Amino acid sequence: MKTPDPVTSQAMQRILRVLEKKPNMSVSDISAEAFVGMTTLACGGYIKALKARGCLFISGWRQVNGRFSTPLYSLGNQEDVKRPRVDDSNRDAPGMVRIVETLGHFGPLTYREIAQYSGLSINTVKNSGYLAALIAQGLIHIGDWRRSHGGPMMPVYHPGAGVAAEKPPAVLARDKLRQYRERVRIAARGHGLKALVADLR
Repeated sequence: MKTPDPVTSQAMQRILRVLEKKPNMSVSDISAEAFVGMTTLACGGYIKALKARGCLFISGWRQVNGRFSTPLYSLGNQEDVKRPRVDDSNRDAPGMVRIVETLGHFGPLTYREIAQYSGLSINTVKNSGYLAALIAQGLIHIGDWRRSHGGPMMPVYHPGAGVAAEKPPAVLARDKLRQYRERVRIAARGHGLKALVADLR
């Protein structure tokens, strides 16, 4: 049995008409709009045949699950658009959306607080690269820094784009000791004053 010419078959004519009205469509989009089975399109060689004849080309890529894995087709005899590389500027993930929503609702938060309010794990928020990607995309920024209890300074993330606050210099051990002694001295002075007031009564 002779295979119909891909361009002259009715199914292919429907595909071309659909792409003429609506460019940048995936194979699944074309299948739904042109009423042509996915198997016929992807495995039957029709897309490949149309590309070989210069009827269509890859005009873009759709990002799915954080990767540009789905080619989009348009009419024309042009060079295919290369698959983009995923980096911080175009990375996308459900966890990133949740972080943005959490900051929009609760305001500035540290990564630990983001994890607490968003339901994401601390490891995901801190080590997944989501925060760096959101900063690169201008969706959040480091607005200030907060010293954790007995630990290092922690960035406080604010919603939206903004100028990143510089990290304060680390406190040296001798400075920590001096601050501790000053607090002890002030506390002792306070206790002495309380005792004096008590004697006057």
